[in-house]
Amino acid sequence: MLPTPRLPVPLSRPWLRWPVAVLLFALVAITLPRWWCGRDGHRWFEGDATLTLAHAREVAAILERGVSAEDFTSASDLFRNEWLFGSYQMGAIALLQVCKAHPEHEAELMPAVERALDELLSERIRAFDAHKWGEDPLETLQTSELGHAAYLGYLNLALGLHRELAPGSRFVATHDRVSAALARRLASARHGLLETYPRELYPVDNAAVLGSLLLHARVTGADHSSVTAPMLERFRRDWRAPENGLLFQSLDPHDGRPLDAPRASGTALAAVLLGHGEESVARELYESARASCAGSLFGFGFLREYAPGASGPGDIDSGPLIFGLSPSATGFLIGPARRFGDREQFVALQRTAHLMGAPVSRGGRRGYVTGGPLGNALLLALSTTARSEIPAQP
Repeated sequence: MLPTPRLPVPLSRPWLRWPVAVLLFALVAITLPRWWCGRDGHRWFEGDATLTLAHAREVAAILERGVSAEDFTSASDLFRNEWLFGSYQMGAIALLQVCKAHPEHEAELMPAVERALDELLSERIRAFDAHKWGEDPLETLQTSELGHAAYLGYLNLALGLHRELAPGSRFVATHDRVSAALARRLASARHGLLETYPRELYPVDNAAVLGSLLLHARVTGADHSSVTAPMLERFRRDWRAPENGLLFQSLDPHDGRPLDAPRASGTALAAVLLGHGEESVARELYESARASCAGSLFGFGFLREYAPGASGPGDIDSGPLIFGLSPSATGFLIGPARRFGDREQFVALQRTAHLMGAPVSRGGRRGYVTGGPLGNALLLALSTTARSEIPAQP
């Protein structure tokens, strides 16, 4: 009969055995989740084709199946319809980025992209914007000087990215018409920005407008510099807090003064949106958000919504704040972290996305259980953000 194994003499003492057990448990608890949730972060950063295609197929299936306002739980009809719009817009951008990085899958994914663009242009999807303005944003492109910044700006980004891959597509004329209308309206805009809705002025939505015009100029050779150059300078100088570089969330449409504190969610999203058209200001916004608001706990990255010394409530832009941490800002920063080659920050934020999103693979597809249509589209778009190739603007 074999002798019963015995603990080393020091560990046979209860006063020492329990502290050692607690220490070992703590080490495992700290290191195992960090390792497990970070495995895919490096793969996303490197553009792993297997991982990317599995998530792209999930997003394509969501878009092909169709999304409705009833897929979202907000009590606000406006927010549900904005999220519906965002699901198609971010889904299209995400799949276009995958097609550009992996052109061998373009034939498989492009039908879902064009289904999404058709939906974005449909009366059903644009009704939320038409209701707020009292006019249809597409039918009045040539006749109206009203802003429609969010609907037209985000739409135009998707149209521009599609045109890069399909320069002769049926969406080209609409892309030109929307770009011309945005440039014309900016030329006469009070404070150099377009309103999202009547009496609502958000610099972050104008980052979509500006990014889309810079992208249109790059793709077509059109010259929008008379409006884009001054606007870029004002993103550097006027619409950010001088003490930390964060973007003001909203401005007074009458006198242009800030109505809300500078915040991480708008700053990070603006870096995403501008990054499609230029490099330098997008990088400045990214670095400001990272320097002022980024942190990590046991390797899990996060962003505070407000810079140190400031505080405020959470809202639809930031998501519910937990000890001041912003779910939206944390997710948005994934995109520019990859664009500007910040592997450490990217992987830390991906750990958090993995933990909170709960990815599941099935049938050759991979999606985030808690993401829903918008969350899955956003995470694919942010995780596949192209590495920076765009020359800095003057």
